[in-house]
Amino acid sequence: MKLGLPAVVIATGQFEKLARVIMRSQRVPESIAIVIGPNTEFVPPQTLEKIADEVIEQAVKRLSEVHRG
Repeated sequence: MKLGLPAVVIATGQFEKLARVIMRSQRVPESIAIVIGPNTEFVPPQTLEKIADEVIEQAVKRLSEVHRG
């Protein structure tokens, strides 16, 4: 399988099922999905910063793994 541009999919828990359906329809591996538990609309700024740091860490790790092959 030839890979295009490396990417990750980030979705809140509220949209996880929709994201996975779209990923399957596009034949995108589910291993690139990063699901954020809460709906970030209702998260206080300090918590949102912590979530963002964790997501960035996961995204960098997954993108690095793609380049390693």
